[in-house]
Amino acid sequence: MPAFLALALAMFAAPSSSGAAADPAPSAVEPPSNPQPDPLRKRIARRKEYGPFFEAEPPSDTAHNSSLQRGKRPMLSLGDGTFCFVDGTYCKSALLASAGVATGLRVPASNVGPDMPYSQFSVHAGLVVRPLMWRGHAWHPWGLGAMASWSRGTGAVTVQGDAMNQDVQSTRRTDAFRIGVHNQVWLSRKAHGLHLDLTVGAVRSEVLTSGVPLWGTHAELGVSAGGWATLFAGGDFLDRDARIFLGMRAHGIAAAPLIAIALAGMAIGGAL
Repeated sequence: MPAFLALALAMFAAPSSSGAAADPAPSAVEPPSNPQPDPLRKRIARRKEYGPFFEAEPPSDTAHNSSLQRGKRPMLSLGDGTFCFVDGTYCKSALLASAGVATGLRVPASNVGPDMPYSQFSVHAGLVVRPLMWRGHAWHPWGLGAMASWSRGTGAVTVQGDAMNQDVQSTRRTDAFRIGVHNQVWLSRKAHGLHLDLTVGAVRSEVLTSGVPLWGTHAELGVSAGGWATLFAGGDFLDRDARIFLGMRAHGIAAAPLIAIALAGMAIGGAL
């Protein structure tokens, strides 16, 4: 009996001792109390929102320069557009300085002579301001200014009398001086956008072959690309002598080849 009791006590004591010995085994696979972060996860955490849906759109190589014009100083200007040497979209005031050529028709009175081809070379100077931009507007399409121009054109021919007795007279050249009020209406806010130019004023020039300078009316309508180039149609209307012409002009910086060609042609034709 004592031997059987000792065997039973040994059997009950065995599980407790084996359980105590097995306790350290699970702790061997538990994660450490201070785990070291994965390097890849650290890099992803530093990038935060990364991907094609979170990055800013790259600048386009074909974007128009006007996207850089807004809020920046216009080309060849002083005081962020307070005064520009070449007229621009965001100029409060600008210098007008250009040279051009034109060709058209000289239409004298019907009893003075035939209609004759007419061409001229001209230089323009003036000043234009944007009144409402001076009053605080960031941009406004209307501009107002004053201009003066001088031109030298082909001479006049008059024919008077009948078929048997004609009196034909001619002049070598025709000089004209013009002054006028210059109006602008800008059609675009681009850096070198289009604008309409309307000039109305007076002209002083010799009438036909009389050798007498008189005052007349001058009008011109043009389409300009910024302050660089202008296509225009205009006319001088004097007593018994009207000149209607179509031409182009460019800013003085870019017009040097145009001036040279015009002067060469006038020299060859004897108008100088």
